[in-house]
Amino acid sequence: MSTDGSDDRTDDEFVAEYEPATAADIIDEAEPVADEDADTAPDDDDGAVAGSFAPDVAVTPQAPAPENTLFVALGIYFTVLALVDTVIGLTPVQVVGIALTIGAVTLVSYGILVRTTPDT
Repeated sequence: MSTDGSDDRTDDEFVAEYEPATAADIIDEAEPVADEDADTAPDDDDGAVAGSFAPDVAVTPQAPAPENTLFVALGIYFTVLALVDTVIGLTPVQVVGIALTIGAVTLVSYGILVRTTPDT
């Protein structure tokens, strides 16, 4: 459209036209109806969701599993490698030094957690 308000379009330009939605276009988000033949009961909305309190579930302390500790240590190792490489660059000596440092801290932390966690 030009500044004087006239329409400068030619007949070969495409102009999108929108139609109002019809009943067939609207998605119905109603609650699903439980099948009477199904053996399971319908789900309750009282389930465990983020921030909910579940008093029927006992929470007991447990020692960390070795494989979980290894995955956490590897995640920390790769994160530190990425950050150090981004900031100052890496040399092979730094890669080994970071691995030894994180390994030592992981072993000490794992040992402390295993010793201080009560038996369940």
